[in-house]
Amino acid sequence: MIFAVFKTMWLRLWRDKGALILAFVLPGFIFAVFAAIFSNASGGNLDLRVALANVSSAQETVSFAKTLQDSDLISVTYDETWTETDISNRIRLGQDDVGVVLFGSVVNPNTPSIRIIQDPSRKVAATVLKGQIRQTLITKSGAPGADVFETVSALGTAESTTLEDPTVTYYIGATAILFLLFSAMQGAAISIDERRNGISDRLMVGPAGAFGMLSGKFVFLAIVGFFQAAIICAVAALFFDVPVLPHLFPLALGCLGAAVLASGLALLVASLCKTQTQMNTVSTFAVLLLSAVGGSMVPRFMMPGWLQQLGVVTPNFWSIEAFYGILARGQSVLDLLSVWGILFGGGFLCLGLAAFLSHKLMRV
Repeated sequence: MIFAVFKTMWLRLWRDKGALILAFVLPGFIFAVFAAIFSNASGGNLDLRVALANVSSAQETVSFAKTLQDSDLISVTYDETWTETDISNRIRLGQDDVGVVLFGSVVNPNTPSIRIIQDPSRKVAATVLKGQIRQTLITKSGAPGADVFETVSALGTAESTTLEDPTVTYYIGATAILFLLFSAMQGAAISIDERRNGISDRLMVGPAGAFGMLSGKFVFLAIVGFFQAAIICAVAALFFDVPVLPHLFPLALGCLGAAVLASGLALLVASLCKTQTQMNTVSTFAVLLLSAVGGSMVPRFMMPGWLQQLGVVTPNFWSIEAFYGILARGQSVLDLLSVWGILFGGGFLCLGLAAFLSHKLMRV
């Protein structure tokens, strides 16, 4: 049954050349647009998570570190044992948005004393932090404006540690899951017509029948989604110089995981809707909401803290973690076991729930 359903859905897509072209052309185009827009994002008032290390024993620097920790403008994580390497690792792993290392004397305008460690996908975070540090220094020093700005100018000449990572790597996972959710929702909507027209009545007389029929659709949607995500990776490699080739296997796993979760979620939503109108409305609202909160539309570090925490329950967050972890943080497949658990486990769980609900609805 699984193969028969898969074949039916594939032939339906194959015969609709317009839908076929859109299914495999739009993903790369949408990614290119998002990457071009978001890579040029600029600043604002952000709820920044800042990792702080102080390697100076100068009294004024120690005092300034305490001032930063007490600041209401940023959320500071501090450990007196941290070194610059520790801060770099926290930024690389996404535990904080931007890092600050204090060394020397912050009141000496002739030598650098503040080092900003940034993630290239969050350059705006470093820019905003610099402005907030300038404001803090001015408030704390009480010196005339000219003298204060001489002191702060060391920030601009201080060594800046930048993690090697093309900015657009963040948006591979962000746009992939956004597109896969929309595509899967559209493909899963056919289940509603089949229920209403009685096509699936005999096939879904028991729980196993419901599971078998939906599994065929699940396999089809997951395979199509895999290739759509792979196309986005190819566009990133060809036009944005993202190092895709050295990470083919983990990226393939990321593409499949995102497709599995999107497909399972789409079938679950379809099992809860009774009409095509409901499906269109609910799926559009759900995808837009999940994508907005999960970081597909706006990077999560630009959101308030409570919204960042809420975003962890979205498929978008986990898809972004998979691709960004592989390409930017240098994480291995084993490092991302929890991510694979959510992507694949969540997808199959949604499939099981969809089969159960579809079987119940057919008996009503």
